[in-house]
Amino acid sequence: MPIVRILAISGSLRIASLNSALLRAVSCLAPSDVRVELFTELGNLPPFNPDIEISDLPPVANFHARLLEADGVIIASPEYAHGVTGVMKNALDWMVGSEAFINKPVALLNASPRATIAQASLKETLTVMSARVVEEASITLSIIGSNLDDQGIVTHPSISISIREALRAFRSEIVNLQSSITLKTHTLYGIKNCDTVKKARQWLDQNDIAYQLHDFRTDGLTLAQLNDFAARLDWNMLLNRNSTSWRQLSLGQQSDLTEEIAIALMLNTPTLIKRPILDTGDKLIIGFKPDYYKTELL
Repeated sequence: MPIVRILAISGSLRIASLNSALLRAVSCLAPSDVRVELFTELGNLPPFNPDIEISDLPPVANFHARLLEADGVIIASPEYAHGVTGVMKNALDWMVGSEAFINKPVALLNASPRATIAQASLKETLTVMSARVVEEASITLSIIGSNLDDQGIVTHPSISISIREALRAFRSEIVNLQSSITLKTHTLYGIKNCDTVKKARQWLDQNDIAYQLHDFRTDGLTLAQLNDFAARLDWNMLLNRNSTSWRQLSLGQQSDLTEEIAIALMLNTPTLIKRPILDTGDKLIIGFKPDYYKTELL
C-alpha cells in the first residue's frame, strides 16, 4: 500500500507544549502506511510581509516546500486570548497567496475541550485558503490537566484509540482524494441536442472515457471560461463561421472582429462557438473526429 506522508504542525513553541506532545504521540501511533513528520521550525519564520516573495526567504520557502510535498497536514494549536497563536497565524499568512493549502487535506487536533474559539477560527482560515478540513479526522481530546506526556498519550487506552481512528479516517480521505485526481474526468463543452455533441458523447461512452457535459445553454458560460479557451487556442478556432448564428450577424460585425469583440459575441451567443470542445486538462480538442479522438485519448 502507498505510504501517506503527513506534515504535523504544532502552534506552540513551548518546550512543554501539550500540542507538541500530542503530535509526537500521533507520530508514534501512526500505522505502517502513514509517515508523520513533525515541523519544528515554526519559530524560524519571520513576521509576515506581503511585499516579500516566499522564495526570497529560505525559512518560508522551506515551509512552503514541505507543505507541497505532504499528502496531508495535521495541526494542533492552543488557544491564546480567544485566538489562534501568533506563530500559527503568521505561518498561515505566509501561505495565503500560494497554492500550498489548495485542496490539501487537513486534520485539526485539539488538546483542550475548552479551546473552541481558536479551533473555529483556525478552521475558518484554512477553509478560506481552500484547504480540505477533514471533519472525521479532526478530534478534540481531554489532554489538558491530565499530566500526560507524549508517551503517556501513546499508552492511554481511550485517547490512543481515538488518535488511531482519526489517523485511519485521515488516511482514507487522502487516498480517496488522490484516486479521484488520478481518475481524471474530461469536460465536454457544447449543447446537449447538437448532433456532433451527441456523436462525441456516444464515442466517449463506448470507449469508457469519463467525462462531464457542460451545456452552454443550461450550465451557462463565463467570460473567464472563454478567456481560458482563447488563451489555450487561437480565438479564430473557437468561432464557428459556418453556423446559423454567424450568418445572422451583420456584415459590419463579421468584418470588424478583434479577439475582444469575438469573445463578447460568443459570450452573448454561445451558438457561435464551435462544438464540441473537449477539455482533457492538458489540451482542448475542438470538434469531433473519431480518428483524432482515438489518437489523442486512447
